[in-house]
Amino acid sequence: MLMKFSVLRLLFFTLFISSLVHGQNIDDLKQRVAGIKKPELQLQLLRSELENYKTSPIARQAKYWFLVASIEEKNNLLNEAIASYSKAIVLSEESQQGPSVLQVESLLERAYVKYLQSYDTNIYCPDRRLALERVRQLKEPKLLVKVLVRYAFCFQNNRDELMAGLTLLNEAIDIATDKKLSANTHGMIYNASGKLYQSNHVYEKAYKFITKAYQQWASVDDYQDMFNMQHTLVNIAIKMQNLDKAEQHVAVLFDLAETHKQFSDFAFFSYYNAGLLAYHKGNFFQSNAHFKQALALKMSTKESHFIHISYEYLIIGSFRLSMLDEVKSLILTYKEDFPDHKIKNLEVSALIAFSNNNFFDAFDKLYQRLDQEISQQHDFIQHSILTKTALFDDSITELDNIILQQELKINALNFEREHNKKWNAYLVLGFVSGLSILLMFIVWHLVRTRRIFIYRSQTDHLTRIANRRHSFETGEVLLQQADSRNQSMSLLMFDIDHFKKVNDTLGHEVGDKAIQLVVQKSKECLRRQDHIGRIGGEEFMLLLPNTGELRAKEIAERVRLNITTASVGKGNDLINLSVSIGVACATDSYDLKKMMEVADKALYQAKNLGRNRVVVG
Repeated sequence: MLMKFSVLRLLFFTLFISSLVHGQNIDDLKQRVAGIKKPELQLQLLRSELENYKTSPIARQAKYWFLVASIEEKNNLLNEAIASYSKAIVLSEESQQGPSVLQVESLLERAYVKYLQSYDTNIYCPDRRLALERVRQLKEPKLLVKVLVRYAFCFQNNRDELMAGLTLLNEAIDIATDKKLSANTHGMIYNASGKLYQSNHVYEKAYKFITKAYQQWASVDDYQDMFNMQHTLVNIAIKMQNLDKAEQHVAVLFDLAETHKQFSDFAFFSYYNAGLLAYHKGNFFQSNAHFKQALALKMSTKESHFIHISYEYLIIGSFRLSMLDEVKSLILTYKEDFPDHKIKNLEVSALIAFSNNNFFDAFDKLYQRLDQEISQQHDFIQHSILTKTALFDDSITELDNIILQQELKINALNFEREHNKKWNAYLVLGFVSGLSILLMFIVWHLVRTRRIFIYRSQTDHLTRIANRRHSFETGEVLLQQADSRNQSMSLLMFDIDHFKKVNDTLGHEVGDKAIQLVVQKSKECLRRQDHIGRIGGEEFMLLLPNTGELRAKEIAERVRLNITTASVGKGNDLINLSVSIGVACATDSYDLKKMMEVADKALYQAKNLGRNRVVVG
């Protein structure tokens, strides 16, 4: 019995020594950290444990560095946090010999810290892309949804890849629904969807999705995310020119800040949004008062981006109130608080030059700002058209009218802004005259470029051929001409064989290349009077005026054979392209819908007969 007791004592002693050598359990360390209220003392404790973890198993070291990084982030030590997350990533990969949950979480958090530092997708999105590659190798649906949502945010500033971002979010919502994930998860997905629509100027849909996100988080009393959604809704409502809605959201922000004071930055963002709303209402006294209150609380937030914006609105608002001494004082304080920050706001840069009596530089900055405004207007118009096309929205005419109305509002606001005491006695008559001439040039330029916008509304953005709507309109015109001249007319419907295989095997980028190759090869076989249009994903329509059935079949065969010379991919992944074609000819009845039905039926017959062939309906 004494021997057994001695053996047990020896075993416990061995375990105790092992814990000292290899570091304590990471969960115990987390509990000790959680018991400390001040972040700086939490970090002090973690750093005091470094020596204990240096000889721990690699997996435990990785968890230790992840914990250190999260506390460094809380202390706003962003560079140190990035370095610690990087150590966690490397160590977790070593310990697992491949992807792990900790590695994916570390990549996401490192990306977030980079986001706080830069707000530049080129800097923080590579980590999110890598996280998605790694998480797809794990069976972790909840984590996969989280990564899909975070990565979708990387597409909010790129209109050409809007559909890619929405595709990621569709995958996320399918997983969340199938696995019955929490309201928090659904809120996260709705938020990302709203942000994508917002960045692409589809404000009505953005408002709808952000509201749904708020409702999800409200159902579980997630006050931090509820506050963030109200913050976003203020901005969207201002963009929609619905200032009454914006005012309601600002009131909710103040209510959340008052009832949940444990969130230190709620008050800052409440005053920030109140200042923003007052500025857009033209109440610069009230706007300045709110922004000053926000800046008095600037130490409560890590998001320096909004602190910069608060200073800039305050400087511009003070100038519009003719408070020149206040402008100079604010500029000096701004530079003292952020000596290394490069001011990108051209209005503020002009005011800095103006306050230094450098009038020529001030005028130059103003002209640059006007050029920027024109460029943004043009970009907004093009952006909206391309976005609507990508979402298969057929109401281009209505969109054009909305865009033109917004253009006129923007021009009117700019004109009012430039003439509403902006420069007072300091602007000479020559500058006002120059501004008037420039505005006349803008109007002339917008009229001249209208033809370009119409062309873009009729053109498929990927292939540069006619889009679905324009092809149908052209078909009706050509049929009417054929009927009035008593001529024949043929119509070809064709699509790419096994196109899903191309996308699934080689990816959507190669799929787009395949579509472009098919269009190129088709156009090589057509006559000047023939019309080709893209009416679906990989489906096309050819209109052949004054062409009978025999000649139409010859053209179809020529197109089919020419396409078979094209291929995509490389090496073992090389895929030869082919198409199936259905032919319809108008003889007695000149009905486009009927011809399309005949050609479509022939196309499916070609598919059923083995593909890569022509069938006449």
